[in-house]
Amino acid sequence: MFKFEKEQAVWDFNGIKIGGQPGEYPRVLGASIFYNKHEVVLDDHTGKIDKAKAEALWNRTQELYDQTGNPFFIQIIAEHGEAFESYFDWFCSIDDKTPFLMDSSAPDALAHACKYVTEVGIADRAIYNSINGSITPESIEALKNSDVNSAIVLAFNPGDPSVVGREKVLAEGGVAGQAQSMLDIAAECGITRPILDTAATPLGLGSGGSFREILACKAIHGMPTGGAYHNMTVSWTWLKRWRKSVLASQYEGKDLLLEQMSHHHFGGMEGIRQTAWAAPDIGCNIMAMTLGADLIMFGPIENMEGIATAAAFSDIVLTEALKELGGELKAEKHPIKMLV
Repeated sequence: MFKFEKEQAVWDFNGIKIGGQPGEYPRVLGASIFYNKHEVVLDDHTGKIDKAKAEALWNRTQELYDQTGNPFFIQIIAEHGEAFESYFDWFCSIDDKTPFLMDSSAPDALAHACKYVTEVGIADRAIYNSINGSITPESIEALKNSDVNSAIVLAFNPGDPSVVGREKVLAEGGVAGQAQSMLDIAAECGITRPILDTAATPLGLGSGGSFREILACKAIHGMPTGGAYHNMTVSWTWLKRWRKSVLASQYEGKDLLLEQMSHHHFGGMEGIRQTAWAAPDIGCNIMAMTLGADLIMFGPIENMEGIATAAAFSDIVLTEALKELGGELKAEKHPIKMLV
C-alpha cells in the first residue's frame, strides 16, 4: 500500500522477525492463553492447567504457522507469581524456541516473572507486557534487574486519545504521573527490542487514534508496532447486546428467512450470531494490518483460525503492493510463497 520514508527496524526473536516495511515480513500473531475464566486453567493461583488441552491449542497454532507462514507468539497471562512459574515451565517443556509475552494486571506477579525467567535462563524469550503510564517504581526496578530485553511499550494516554496525546506518552513523558516517556523508561530498563503498542481504545473514546497511531509509530520511530485491536470489539456494548438478545428476536416468526440464512451460516441462528460478532472482531485486525501493524494480539488462542486466514490474506496483499513500490519480500516463509 505504501512505504515509510524512515528506515524500519526489524527485531529477531529466535528466527521470527518482526517489523520492517509493510509486506517485507509476515504479521506476527499474539495468542492469549490462561486468561480470566479460560477453561484450561484449573487453579489460577498455583498455575495448575489441563496440559493436554493447552498443548493441543498451541500445537494447532504451529500447524497454522507451517501452512500459512504467519508466526505466533504466545501471550501468557497470570495474576500470581506461582502461576507464572508453572505456565513458563509448561510452555518451555513443549516449545524450546518461540517467544512468550508475560502479561498481568498484578505488578508483583509481573516482577516475579521477570526474576524467574532470569533465574532459569529464558529471559531472552520473554517479552514484558507492558511498559505503560501506570508502571510502578518497583516494576521498573524489577525489570531493570532482570535479563529481559524485550517489552511492549504502550502509547495509552488516559487524558488525550489523539495521536498527539499518544506520542506524548511514548516520547515526551509528563503523563499519568510519569516524568519520563515510556521509551525512556524502556531504555533505562535495558529494553533493546521494544514493540510499540498503539493502545486500542473503545469506539467513541478515540478508536481512530488507535489506528492512526500505527502510522505515527512507524513513521516517527521506525519500530515494530501493533496492538490488541480486538479489545475494541469486546468493549462495544451495542454489539454485545445485539448478538446476545436483539438479533435472534428479529428472526422470530420469520421461518423462511431463517431457513434460507441457515443455508449460508452453519449452526442456524448461532452461526448468524457468530458471523455478526466475528466480522468486526477480524475486521479491526485487518484494518491494523493494512496500516502496517506488525504484531496483532488477537485475544483468546481459540480465535486462531480466523486470524490465521485474515493475516495470510492481508500479508499477500501487502507484499504484492510492496513489489509495485519497488520493495522486496525479505521473509523466507510467507503466505505469498505458500498460498498462491
